[in-house]
Amino acid sequence: MVAAATIHADDGHEPDIAPAVEGPQPNPIATLVRAMRGRWKGAFALALVLGPALAGAGYFTGFQLYESQAILRVYPQESNILYATGDDSVLKTFDSFVKAEATYVASHPVMAQAVQELTAARPDLAGTLKTSDLSGSIEIKRSDSLIVLKTRSREPAFASQKLDALIASYLALKSQAEEIRTSVRLSELRAREGELAARLSALRSDQFDVGGEFGLNALAKAHVEKIAQIDVLASRKSEVAATLVTLEANNGMSSADTSNREILRATLLDRAMADLNFERARLMSELAGMRADYSGHENLRFQRKERAKLEELAVIEKAMADRREQINLLGQTGALTDASDSGSESTLAEIKSVLEKVDVQLETARREARDLNRRRIELDRIENEIDEAETLLQETRRALEVIRLEFGRALPGYAVVMSPPSLPAEPVEDTRKILMVAGMAGGAGLAIALALGLGLAERRIRFAETLVPVGHRLSVQQVSDADDNDPHAADLLRNELQLKSLRKPRLVGIAPVIAVTRAGPGETTDFARALARSFARARMKTLFVDADIGKPPCHPAQTGWRDLLAGAAFQPGKIEDADGLWELCAGTDGLMDDHAVSALMVRGAIDRISQSFDVVIVSAGSIRERLSTQFVLSSSDVGVLALDPSDMRAAVFGQIDRLDALPRNGSVAVMRNALPGDPWLAVRT
Repeated sequence: MVAAATIHADDGHEPDIAPAVEGPQPNPIATLVRAMRGRWKGAFALALVLGPALAGAGYFTGFQLYESQAILRVYPQESNILYATGDDSVLKTFDSFVKAEATYVASHPVMAQAVQELTAARPDLAGTLKTSDLSGSIEIKRSDSLIVLKTRSREPAFASQKLDALIASYLALKSQAEEIRTSVRLSELRAREGELAARLSALRSDQFDVGGEFGLNALAKAHVEKIAQIDVLASRKSEVAATLVTLEANNGMSSADTSNREILRATLLDRAMADLNFERARLMSELAGMRADYSGHENLRFQRKERAKLEELAVIEKAMADRREQINLLGQTGALTDASDSGSESTLAEIKSVLEKVDVQLETARREARDLNRRRIELDRIENEIDEAETLLQETRRALEVIRLEFGRALPGYAVVMSPPSLPAEPVEDTRKILMVAGMAGGAGLAIALALGLGLAERRIRFAETLVPVGHRLSVQQVSDADDNDPHAADLLRNELQLKSLRKPRLVGIAPVIAVTRAGPGETTDFARALARSFARARMKTLFVDADIGKPPCHPAQTGWRDLLAGAAFQPGKIEDADGLWELCAGTDGLMDDHAVSALMVRGAIDRISQSFDVVIVSAGSIRERLSTQFVLSSSDVGVLALDPSDMRAAVFGQIDRLDALPRNGSVAVMRNALPGDPWLAVRT
């Protein structure tokens, strides 16, 4: 029969399995390219829409940045330190100081105070500004002894104000730190200065209270004079007392003896005046020598010694004057003693009165001398303490001045504003253009990403090469962009099926059965009928069987597949417009449903119809929707899986193992309505 020529087998040997279809090896790049296949036009169209839209959005959301710059310069305390070659340690110390200043400018306290100043000055722009934001927006670089500050802002004035606030904060905190360091060193000296000044004021007040209208020299002079007065009064008292005793003891003594005694006393007073004159000459000699030694060197100590010598000379001269007065007094006393006896009682009374008067004057002089001596000693002590306090106060003030002078040089250098913050006139960066280009690129990238995402998430087959992983079980025999009714595609498929080797030898006289099915929902009638017509055109007696239980009944009513399953006689109808083509329609409606079909019924029906034809083409319907389709495939020689790019990949892959096991000689896949981008379209048509 013709069936033997249609599908041949290797006699006596196990039939060969059709080799797997070779295609591109799966790799990540190939997967991405396959996902984008057929989507480039849509991606380009979407890019043309999204690109300009995002570019416009980027341009309108962009902004211009203005840059302001300020420069701080750190000067060294020592001259020519930057050009020193002898002592590198000094230069390293200064370099470390510059680094420390640059770090201090960027420190948190400086930034925090700058934020406070900006918030007070520009609440509209700095109302929500944080310390970290300001620190991140200002660039601080160090170049040798220069500290360069740069910042950017959308508003030119605000960029300059940020640097102004930062520099003002830095200088203010630096000044506060300097004041703190100064106060630590000067606080004790200032307290000591205040204590010494208060003590000096109290001592001067005590000096006025003790001295009154007299100074130390005046008190000393007055005390010396008072001592001399006491001596004079004491001598006079003793003379008057001696005279009184003489008069009382020798009331009748001759005047000659009295005259001798007065002459003796006058001689003693004259000798005392000679001693005083000698002492006066000695003091004048010492004074002259002292003046010669201190010539040209006037100071307070010399003046005090000179005044003391002059006062001693004045006291000696006063004593000499008193001695002269005593000599005169002796003369008067002698005159008294030479008086007549008749007046002796009155003379004694007068001498006693003089003695009492001299005694009162002597006691008064002694009290005054003691008071002057006390005041002189107290005033001398006070003046010594004043001198000591003044000396300590001067030393303390000199120490304060030294600290103040050395404080400016306590650090290796000092920082000044070399270049104040500039007010930018032109923007240094225009983000509108960058964002516009980025928006254009982002739109294109987003379109491609969306297309790629859709491709990677695609659940349909779309391309025949998707079946490469299962090619060893189900080979793709044809990929065509024609539809199911295309005769040329049907002829090509017929040739492929005739060249397919059988895994099992066929019996002579039994027509090969080719069953057409789908893995997903859909009909196979048009596909199977076109294939049957192709076999009929090849002058083969062909039977087309519509074995899809779910199909409507035949019109006009005639015996069909359902009737054949129910046991009716086989009565195929000949198709008039095709020579050698016979058709068995679906049959009577309601006679047999999908749940009532068994494998024995299907196998018996196929055996009956395969004995009178060269080839039998069965439209089995969807293997997923019909239970009877599996019975048809198990009773067929070759199964043909009709695929469409819109079929779900999961459904196809889920039926691959079953399709390979059900037909006697395996199954093949055929893709119709292939997409233009399918790479197997050119080699499988």
